[in-house]
Amino acid sequence: MTDDFLKLDMGGKLRRLREENGLSLADLARRAALAEASVRDFEDGRAVPAVGELLNIANALGVSIGHFFQTRIPDKRVEVVRAADRWTVKARSEAGGVLNYRYQSLSHGLTEKLMQPFIVEVPPSQDSALNRSQHEGEEFLFVLAGVLEVEIAGERHRLEPGDAIYYDSRQPHTLRALEGATARLIACIAQHANVMRKSEIDRAYR
Repeated sequence: MTDDFLKLDMGGKLRRLREENGLSLADLARRAALAEASVRDFEDGRAVPAVGELLNIANALGVSIGHFFQTRIPDKRVEVVRAADRWTVKARSEAGGVLNYRYQSLSHGLTEKLMQPFIVEVPPSQDSALNRSQHEGEEFLFVLAGVLEVEIAGERHRLEPGDAIYYDSRQPHTLRALEGATARLIACIAQHANVMRKSEIDRAYR
């Protein structure tokens, strides 16, 4: 497990929120459209949720996805994240092997955001089915390096550096790096504004 993941304590935050909402593992898994075993692995730190899975979990718990990257209470609604201060989340071990890409949060000091920006790295020669995702909200991707194939509802789109795509993420979608090289991209996920403001923990970070 990465040091960043340990500092974030994503699994601990997930367990605390679930328990505060009076939900069992099965309840949360059902609400987030995930396997109960996956939720258990996320809480125990044996696996790392993909961005789409984390967004589904956040929606099910009534918090912003940014809550899971929160490390401090912001004193104002402006945040500068230096390159050295990004939080990196990547898969570890066989249990976490289903996450075949790593991502870095570009904004982890603010909650209640409409947008969640990340840098995502998708390695080559991976089965795109491993990162199939479907969740509430919208996504914008901008390719920085490599060649990326984005499949949305069965339609494939080839993107090269400088290309961008915007789509409704309620449609099933996958990412795959082409031509034997890692694809690096900026991904911005818009979470619907009516999801938040239920949790006392989340309110503490406003």
